[in-house]
Amino acid sequence: MALSDDQKLHVEEDPRPASMSQKKLMVIASVVLVLAIGGGIAGYFISKKPDSSNSNSSSSNAGGANPSVSGKGNVPATATGGSASPTTAPPVNNGKVTKAKPRFIGYWGQNAANNGLDIVKGDLQRTRDSSLNQLSLRAYCDLKYYDAINLAFLNVFGGGDGHFTINFAANGVYTWSGTQATGDIASFVTIGQDIAYCQSLGVKMIMSLAGDKISNYSFAKGDGARYAKLWHNAFLGGPDASVRPFGNVVLDGIELDIEKTAQEADPTATSNTWIEEMVTLVKDLKTLKSNLILAVVPQCSLTFPGYIGKDKNVGDVIAQIPELFDYIIVQYYNNIECTYPYGFNYNAWTALFPGYIYIGLPGDWSSAISGGFLEPNSLQAVHDYLQDYNQFGGYSVYDISSSNAPGRAWNAVNFANPPVSQYSQTIYNMINGQKVGSGMPAPGPALVENDFAKRCGGTWVHANATCSNKVCNPMAAVTGCGPTEQCFRFLSNTC
Repeated sequence: MALSDDQKLHVEEDPRPASMSQKKLMVIASVVLVLAIGGGIAGYFISKKPDSSNSNSSSSNAGGANPSVSGKGNVPATATGGSASPTTAPPVNNGKVTKAKPRFIGYWGQNAANNGLDIVKGDLQRTRDSSLNQLSLRAYCDLKYYDAINLAFLNVFGGGDGHFTINFAANGVYTWSGTQATGDIASFVTIGQDIAYCQSLGVKMIMSLAGDKISNYSFAKGDGARYAKLWHNAFLGGPDASVRPFGNVVLDGIELDIEKTAQEADPTATSNTWIEEMVTLVKDLKTLKSNLILAVVPQCSLTFPGYIGKDKNVGDVIAQIPELFDYIIVQYYNNIECTYPYGFNYNAWTALFPGYIYIGLPGDWSSAISGGFLEPNSLQAVHDYLQDYNQFGGYSVYDISSSNAPGRAWNAVNFANPPVSQYSQTIYNMINGQKVGSGMPAPGPALVENDFAKRCGGTWVHANATCSNKVCNPMAAVTGCGPTEQCFRFLSNTC
């Protein structure tokens, strides 16, 4: 079902130049805090016996895309041991929105199903297989799972000259130099036709900006106003048709998935002009197109040194102009310190943003090198927990290639011969009332450093399943791990 303008939704093989299919994996620093627990919910972490395959969904798609969406704030439960489902306390923050049915957003473009990540060996250690490449936008829209699709990513921009690049991995790269278009121009015209087709089915189409920590994007002085005008013309039906990557198709919105700060991009930077320019970009876009869907993607962590209580990349943008965003997607993967079950901080986010808040999920374990994929039992537990929050907007999945066929449901047990992924169908069915797992205990408190053991591994999920891997130090310049490994943290009594 289409999203009405007054009910907008909040709605992330063949490598290309600056291909981002692997960048989502490479950006995770070895110092990332990875938590695990013992006792009654050890099954969440120990993938030797996963709670079920992510192809868990057995019923077929009921046919339509998700209807309406919403959310209002509530309070998290405390850990309750081995109960089958979490319990929730009375609401403490009702936000400024009306509770409604959750929606489902998919990311398309980065070909995550064929990203080269080997569950055992790590990033770029799996031979790419063209049979796993992402399908066309049209094919995924025909599944009728998604209320919106985020086009991922416009990952190069900034510097004051108006250039930008859109990278869709195996489906092509488009570059505007500031004066001239180059790249897979014909492929992008075809993608534009698919965008129009998806919109005819009621699927909102959103351009996602940035998407990782290492792509060459920035905000120079004046870039906010400059890119608002340029992208209004390029994607949103503005009067100047000289730059139209997708032809004359008009997108429904813009999303900021900014994953680094000005200082991380340039260690010599003395002030964060990026915040000012991002605020200007959002304000100008809204002025140029009042019914535009605008969204932003913070990381779930609120404990980064120097940025306590907010996302370090876009937290100040959210705080300054919350009323201009239709929703936010909080990324709850590759950020294990705030991922279910320990440290899951959705309630804290309801105090930081008054509108709809979506849960950002990976499509499988290979899309979450540092953890955070929710197998169906854990997924059901999170869904049950969120039902009392009016601000709960729904889910996003990164991406739709790894969460649908021909993508595979990789985990630490089946990596030699994984089944076809049906994770998007699982999420869709859950949103539409089907129980997809048994549920697990309510979220518990975050742990402290003394609780952890440290082990090397190619991925968090495999390192967690093989505690015999060598000891490492994630805070050291030389962690002690191999060239394709990272140093992960786990509850000390599980390793």
